[in-house]
Parts: sequence; structure tokens; C-alpha cells
Amino acid sequence: MTEIGTRGLSFGEIADRYDRFRPGVPTAALDWLLPDDCETAVDLAAGAGALTRCLVDRVRYVVAVEPDPRMRELLARNCPQARLLPGTAEEMPLPDGRADALLISMAWHWMDPQRAMPEIARVLREGGTFGVLWNHRDLSVPWVADLDRFTRALRARASGPGATAAAPSRDVPDPPTGSLFSPLVERRFTWSMPVTAGEIVGLLGTDASAIALSVEARHAVDERVTGYLHDELGLSGDRTIELPVACRLLRAVRNPGVVP
Repeated sequence: MTEIGTRGLSFGEIADRYDRFRPGVPTAALDWLLPDDCETAVDLAAGAGALTRCLVDRVRYVVAVEPDPRMRELLARNCPQARLLPGTAEEMPLPDGRADALLISMAWHWMDPQRAMPEIARVLREGGTFGVLWNHRDLSVPWVADLDRFTRALRARASGPGATAAAPSRDVPDPPTGSLFSPLVERRFTWSMPVTAGEIVGLLGTDASAIALSVEARHAVDERVTGYLHDELGLSGDRTIELPVACRLLRAVRNPGVVP
């Protein structure tokens, strides 16, 4: 496994929280990503299975590939309809041409592009669809951006001397399609989900910079964020607010006649 992939396994430490609070996949995203004739779909780096659970309602055969055993255990409980396999983007235990679609949700940045793309092409049938999905809090909305800055500053202080509250970089290079795939096509849209203060705190706690903190530091940050939500947004208890989410999609088609 690559160094990047090994760091990605840290999310298994908070698998239950990740499963409970991460945004789901909007119907419009799957409408656009899945081919009409899709019989078999692979959810690569499936995590706790937010995408997997949506796929099993739409596709006859769903395979979830996930390297972290803690995430696989959770996914096995939550989505028994899917076939669950250990593996990475660089090495999947699947035969050639197995899938009509292979999708990656919120995990492309953990993968080695030069090794992953030939392996993805190998698993897809000719003419199959490769898709990548991102769901991020919409920082173009002022209150979301203010909350993000406040939370990053707290984490930086909790991380100790030398840590900074720099905004998270989302400048991850898009997948290099090369000769194996058609050029990428992009779609962007926004959607929203109703959340309580507790759900916002839980969601923020799944960020990579939160997972890097000690358990004690995470709890301290959670308490401060809870207070901020009450004081600044009047949000507490069962009261909800619509959290805007920015969705970015990429799609390409496996070119025929090109050997990975």
C-alpha cells in the first residue's frame, strides 16, 4: 500500500462517527454518473458505505472495495446486499472487465494516480464508466465559511506549537485519463441537508485535521464548536439548519481497444 493509502486508514479509527455524520450521495449525482445499462458497479474506497448503500438500490450487483478492516466491518453490518472485498485503487481483487461502472466518493486524493488509473481501467469493461464524486461544505456561504475558519483555528491551537489554521487544500489533480479513457466531463451543483448542532459537530469531527488530534483534544474542540453554534447561530438541541453542500462530479468512459 502507498504511504498516502496508509494515512487514509486513519479514518477507520472513527468509523462509527464517519458513518453517522458524513453526507450521503444525492440522487442527481448517481443519475449523472451511472450508465443506463449498469448491471455491476464498484464502489472503490467505499469507507463506511454512504455510496454503497445508494448503489444497491439502483444496481443489481454492487462490489465495495475498502482497505480498512474497521470500515469493512461496519459496511458489512450496514449493507449486506453488497459484495465486500479488501483492496486498494492500486490493487483490486477483481477480474478484468468486471464492472460497468466504477465510482470513487471523497477518496481520490488518497490514491496514486499513476498506478490507480491502469488498475481501474483493467476492472472496467470497454465502454464502462469511471466516476469521481466530491461533497464538501459549501464555503461560498458566509456562515459556513465563518464556522470553518473558527474550527480550523481551534484545531491548530489544539495541535500545539507550529500548527497553522490554513484552509484545507482542495487542489488535488484530476484523474489522468490518458489513452485509457475519454476526456473527463465535469458537473457541479449544490444541495443541502438538514442538520442539528450535534450533527454539525459530528460532521466537522470527520475532517482529516480533526482525526489527527488526540481524543482529548477532539472532545475539547467539539465542546467549543457546540458553544459557537449556540451563540452565533442559535442552534442547539433538535433545532435544524440547512447545511449547503457543494457537489463536484467527474465522469469518463473506458476506451475500447486500449490495454492497461
